[in-house]
Amino acid sequence: MKIEGRWNTVAISTLTVLRVALGVVFLISSIAKLQYPDLFIDAVQNYGLLPQSLGEIFGTVLPWAELFIGWCLVLGIFPTFATAITIPMILSFIVANIASFFKDVGEACGCLGNLVNMSHTTSLIMDIVMLSVAGLLVHQRRRAGLVGIGQLLRWERLRLPRGAIIALGIIIITVTVIVTFHLIPQEKPPWQEGIDSALKDEQVVVMCFWKGEVADIYPVLVMYMELRERYGASVDFGHVDCGQWDDAAAKFKVTEFPTMLIIEGKNKKGYVLYPQRFAGAEDRGDLVAAIDEALARS
Repeated sequence: MKIEGRWNTVAISTLTVLRVALGVVFLISSIAKLQYPDLFIDAVQNYGLLPQSLGEIFGTVLPWAELFIGWCLVLGIFPTFATAITIPMILSFIVANIASFFKDVGEACGCLGNLVNMSHTTSLIMDIVMLSVAGLLVHQRRRAGLVGIGQLLRWERLRLPRGAIIALGIIIITVTVIVTFHLIPQEKPPWQEGIDSALKDEQVVVMCFWKGEVADIYPVLVMYMELRERYGASVDFGHVDCGQWDDAAAKFKVTEFPTMLIIEGKNKKGYVLYPQRFAGAEDRGDLVAAIDEALARS
């Protein structure tokens, strides 16, 4: 009997550790994605497995689902339900990683955002391990859920209706998710930091979006030097390589390069753009007129 009891204790402890570890992986994954939501949406759409609209929905919802499930597993609230939900999620990750072997979607899988540039092979191995752990936790669901806050919320202990217990658990997880999100440092890519910094200093921003070699935008850079002398500190002239920062092109819906935009400000809806776009140095006359108009409004 002592041996059986000791084995049962070891099994419960092991399953609890595995459950919490799986939850931590989902928490890290969600936090990494929520730091750069646009980049993750682009990564999902880059796989080409879903229509663009569904890819955007999947890329938007998945980090929040991972955050919710991660806390369920770590806290032991609805652990069986949360573990069961992880299985189709992990299977979708496996399908995506297998698809990456047959098409060029980049070297990094994007599953941990910009936190870790994990290869598709490493990610696939990790997914298989996670799927095995999830299957074990579902199979041993009674033991796996014995340790955690969920046990303190059992209706037998609190003498509350089952519906009230479920609502209380949802409230605890929801509050935890909200607090976690507000604690996530919202890091910005360098190009966005530059724009926001200039707008904060009440400057009008002229940004050139380009791809390829720097020589391709040499006429633009020459024009920038001349216009800096004309406008001084009232206008910030910048450029972003969309080959490196494709999220910048996606953010401003730029599909042709080079493209120049005038950014006049920022509000709750996003950046305030001058309605006209400019192809490059050949549009200098129109660009100067637009800058003067934007400055007059600022």
